[in-house]
Amino acid sequence: MRRRIEEYPDMLNRLFPQPYDGNPADKHLARTITFQVTDACNLCCSYCYQIHKQHHVMDFDTAKAFIDLLLEDNNPYINTKNSPGVIIEFIGGEPFLAIDVIDKITDYFIDQMIRRRHPWAKRFMISICSNGVLYFEPKVQAYLKKHLSHLSFSVSIDGNKQLHDSCRVFPDGSGSYDKAIKAVQHFRTVLHGDMGSKMTLAPGNIRYTCDAVKNLIALDYNQIFLNCVYEKGWTVEHAKILYQQLKQLADYLLENDLEDEIYLSIFEEFIGHKMAPDDNDNWCGGTGYMIAVDYKGDIFPCLRYMESSLGEGVPPVIIGNVRDGIMTTPEQCDCVHCMKCITRRSQSTDECFNCPIGQGCAWCSAYNYQEFGTMNHRATYICEMHKARVLANVYFWNKKYQKHGENKVFRNNVPKAWALRIIDKNELEMLNKLAKEN
Repeated sequence: MRRRIEEYPDMLNRLFPQPYDGNPADKHLARTITFQVTDACNLCCSYCYQIHKQHHVMDFDTAKAFIDLLLEDNNPYINTKNSPGVIIEFIGGEPFLAIDVIDKITDYFIDQMIRRRHPWAKRFMISICSNGVLYFEPKVQAYLKKHLSHLSFSVSIDGNKQLHDSCRVFPDGSGSYDKAIKAVQHFRTVLHGDMGSKMTLAPGNIRYTCDAVKNLIALDYNQIFLNCVYEKGWTVEHAKILYQQLKQLADYLLENDLEDEIYLSIFEEFIGHKMAPDDNDNWCGGTGYMIAVDYKGDIFPCLRYMESSLGEGVPPVIIGNVRDGIMTTPEQCDCVHCMKCITRRSQSTDECFNCPIGQGCAWCSAYNYQEFGTMNHRATYICEMHKARVLANVYFWNKKYQKHGENKVFRNNVPKAWALRIIDKNELEMLNKLAKEN
C-alpha cells in the first residue's frame, strides 16, 4: 500500500517537537483555525452533518477581531507554546459563496503575522474544501492562483457519478458531479495543484464503494480517504455490503498491481487489534486541537459545536467570543477543562474499551455531545461497519503478503460470533486460512 503523504500538521510536529507532559489536550501540535465564513450552501447533500444551515455571511470586522485576538498570543487555548504552526481553514456551507471575505481575511492574517514577526508567519497553510460549483468564478480563480504555494485545496468527489449524484445534489435534486469533476481536472492540469480525495460512505451510497474508488483511480487519484459517517442508521446489512465491496476493491488493486501505488485510508495495516489500556488518548481533535469562529464572533472548539451543525434543541458549545476573548468566564473554563479530561476510558463502556478489534475505530466528540448531551459518552453506531472493515483488511493484507512473499500475518481478531453476522462460515474459514498461511 502506498505510504500516506505526510500532512502539514505531522510535518510541523516532526520539525518542531516538544516534550509531552502527559495531557493529550496539551500536546504541542499544529492547531486548525476555522472560519465559518458562511452557513449557506448551494447544494443539499443527503448526509451533511450541518443540519441547520442558514444564509449568514461573516463580516470582515468579526474575522479581523478574531485574528487580532489569536495573534496577541496571550490566550490559554491556542498560542505559540502549544501550536508550532497553524492551518487556516475556510469552511461553509460552501465557502466560495463568501470568496470576497475569504480573500480579505487571508490578506489580513498574512499581513499581520508578518508585521508582528509572528512565528506562524512561516508555519501556516490555508485549507479550503469546496463542492466545486463556483470553482470557475473569476474571483475564485484569482484567489487560488494567488495562494497556490501555501494552499491545501480539495473538491469533494464521492467516487463516481452514480454515487456522487445520489447524495451531493442541488435543491432541485439534480446531481453536481459534472461541475465538480471539471473543477478537479482544471485544478490539477491547468493550475498544477495537488489534490487528494475524500469519500464519505453513508447508508445510501455504500453499495457503490468499489466502483467509486475505481473511478477515482482512473482519474489519477493516488491518495483516497474514505470513511463511514458516525451518525446512526447503519445496520448489519450495510456491514455485509461494505465487506463485499472492499473485498472486490482489494482484488482489483492486487490484480492490477496497484496495491503499492494507491493509498486508501480504509485499508490500514495497524487496525484490527485490541488497544493497550494505557493507549487512552481521546482520538477526536475537537477537544483542544481546533478552534472555530462563526459569523456572530462566537468561538467554538470546532465547527461541529456550532448551531449550524447541532440544530435546534441542542445548545452550542461556546468557549469565547471575539469581543471578550477565549475562556473568560467560569463556564467557558469549566467546559474546556472537562474536554481536556475526556479519555478513551472515560467515554467508553467496558465492552468498547476492551474491544478485541478496537484499534482504528474512530469517533467524534461533537457528535457524542449532539446525541447524548455530553462529549464523554461515545456513540457506537459505526460498530458493525468497523467489524466489516477489519474483516476486509484481513483479506487484503494477507493476500498482499502472499503475492509479495512477505513473512507477515494480518491476524483475524474479529470474534467468530461477530464475523458470522457479516460473512458466512465458508468466508470466515477462508479468512482464517489466509491468516494462517502467511
